[in-house]
This record gives sequence, C-alpha cells and structure tokens, in this order.
Amino acid sequence: MTTATLTSTGWVITIAYSALVIVGVTIGLIVFRSTRVGFHVRTAGRETLERREGIWGIIVVTFLVVLLGATIFSIPYWSADKTNAAQKLEVTGRQYAWTVNPPRARVGLPTLIVLHAADVNHGLGIYDPDGTLIKQVNVLPGVTQNLTITFDEPGTYKLRCLEFCGVDHHLMQNELEVTR
Repeated sequence: MTTATLTSTGWVITIAYSALVIVGVTIGLIVFRSTRVGFHVRTAGRETLERREGIWGIIVVTFLVVLLGATIFSIPYWSADKTNAAQKLEVTGRQYAWTVNPPRARVGLPTLIVLHAADVNHGLGIYDPDGTLIKQVNVLPGVTQNLTITFDEPGTYKLRCLEFCGVDHHLMQNELEVTR
C-alpha cells in the first residue's frame, strides 16, 4: 500500500487544529494564573465586556467561515464523478452477500463503484491484499451510493460488510480481483 500524503485540506485542518491548541493552552494558562492567590484582576465595566464578547463572536464566526471555504471543495463525496472513472463496478449488498459485477478491475485506473442495498443497511469495507481496510461506505436501501477508488496494487481485495445486517452478517463477504 502506498504511503498516504497530506492533502491541501489536511494542511488547513492541521494548521487550524494547531492554532486552536495554542489558543486553548493560552486560555488555560490565563485561567490558572487568575485563580492564584494574590493575583489582582481589574474588573471591566459592562460595556467593555459586551464589546469584547462581540469581538470574540466575530473572530470565531470569521474563522469558521474561512475554514469552511478552504475545505468545502475537498469533500470526498464530490470526487465520485462518473465522467472521470475509467472503469465501473456495480456492487449490490443483500443479506448475506455482496454481488460484484464485473468481479475484476484493473490496477491504476480510477474506478467508480456504484453501490446498492437490496434489503437492509449495509456497510461496504474494501480490504487490500494485505488485509488493511482502505475504503468504507454505508449503503442504504433505495439509495444509490457512488464511491471512486484507484487500486494501487494488483491482488485479491476483500469486500466485507461493516454494518450489522442480521444473524449471518459475519459471512457477508466477497472478493474482487485486481489485475494489471
């Protein structure tokens, strides 16, 4: 399996998280210092406190809007574009089996997996030849779920159900052969 790289969204989230940790630690230190004996705090008037509260509200809302704007176009579900896929698989879940048509895919090509559930909720988990979970998606009855994936290495990929769907749920699995 290839090593995961940090996307631009990952960088934004990492920087935002780091900033929040710094702000949290700073606030924690201020609160800790203010509870010490002998530490004198000037009390502010009501108008000053209301103005500070309004400024902090604007800062938080602005931060959240900027974070949303920086990450909204990297939502993973938007990548399931049918026109970009070089190959297509139809996968249907029913108690207690996955039906895969066709049962083979080619390595290195964007693959659109169109998922259906024939009866109850299922959760498709795709495991690489080493047994590592590489993708998962919930599949609901009456809803078509699209998933785009590019298989990095040839081999036998296992499809397992990750949502309890009945007494033989543990038997619900199939294989997908990925070739060059």
